[in-house]
Formats: sequence, structure tokens, C-alpha cells
Amino acid sequence: MQTGFHHAFHHHSHAKRSGKTAGILRLIDSSAYLMGAISVAVNVPQLIAVWTSPSIAGVSIISWIGFLTGSVFWFAYGLLHHEKPITVINAGLIIIQALIVLGLAVR
Repeated sequence: MQTGFHHAFHHHSHAKRSGKTAGILRLIDSSAYLMGAISVAVNVPQLIAVWTSPSIAGVSIISWIGFLTGSVFWFAYGLLHHEKPITVINAGLIIIQALIVLGLAVR
């Protein structure tokens, strides 16, 4: 049972999610996996280039380590907060970005 300020705040926050706002939230929620798939997919050309191109000039391993670190953070955040879209999307990003970093490290 919720009492006091927490109950009032919790009830008030749900009241804000009616009508137009609720529709926008549903649209964003339903688009999460699609946008996540696009986020992963746009990394694939770089992965292919790193592993197949004769030159990797201009590709920064420091940047890709930074992207990978961010994805690891968001993956952990998703796990801790039980946010499945964040967890799934960042798991995919971690795989792709780790392979990019690996490809850059071995060249």
C-alpha cells in the first residue's frame, strides 16, 4: 500500500499519461525494437569494412571503444531496471562493436 507523498506523486504521474501523451508513449514503445534494429544495422557496414577493406585509415579504435563502453553501460542499466528493449538493443550493439574493436586491434 502506498501512502503520503509517494502515493500522490505516483497517482499524479499516471494522470499525466492520458489521452494524447499516452498515445505518443505507446508509439515510442512500439517503435523501440525497430529503432534498435536500425541502430544495430547501421554499424554493420563499418564491421564489414574493418574486416574486409585493405585500409582502415580514418577508423578510430578509441571512438569504437567509447561506443562499446557506452553500450555496455546501457546494457547493464537495462538489466538492472528490467528494460528489455534497452537490454536487447545494447546486447546487439555490444556484439557488433566488440567485433569492430577486435578487427581494428588485430590490424
